[in-house]
Amino acid sequence: MEPKVVVISVVAGFLGLLAVILGFVAEVTRIKMDQVLFDGLNCIYPSSPATALGIVALLAIILSQIIITVATGCICCCKRGSLPTTSNWTAAQACFSFSWFSVVIAAILLVLGSAYNNSQQTTIQGDSYFQCYVVKPGIFAGGAIMSLASVVCGLFAYILTQGKNSPTGQPQFQAGSPNQAGIAMGQPQPQYQWGNQGGVPAGPTKFPPQGPQEHV
Repeated sequence: MEPKVVVISVVAGFLGLLAVILGFVAEVTRIKMDQVLFDGLNCIYPSSPATALGIVALLAIILSQIIITVATGCICCCKRGSLPTTSNWTAAQACFSFSWFSVVIAAILLVLGSAYNNSQQTTIQGDSYFQCYVVKPGIFAGGAIMSLASVVCGLFAYILTQGKNSPTGQPQFQAGSPNQAGIAMGQPQPQYQWGNQGGVPAGPTKFPPQGPQEHV
């Protein structure tokens, strides 16, 4: 694997892993319903780092996706380049598309979680009914899981696009090669006409010149 591929994979993978960890930490530290108090007029929310963690996780996964996209190129609309096989090209397209789908879902979940965790919203209806809003369980965790799926599929697509053409099993010959296309080239062998003299090849027959002959 080339050093460039290793560096990009490490950087993008680190950012993706950071987003995953921060997402799960935000899930643990989010404000729960039993932590909210009501003073008769407003809901009193405790302080929580989940909002900041969700925002940082969002920035990390977006930056990771941008790095992967720039390094991979527009594989959905450009030519195949140097991919070894059609199957790898199809797999790279599928992984790249799913990576973007996952990062969009992750971004939505992280934004919603960060917004509602710090909403400080109170709804009062009547004298004895009030509502305090908190983030539902699983919002930040879902964003973390989708972030993990995004970075894994994105890196897999990027690595596939860096594959070189491999031989397909068919022999390749250069132009002018004596064995091009499997045809043996050479000088034609001399043909001999065999006589009845013990297998000795008979050459061309020569007759002595005939001069004047005397007749008795």
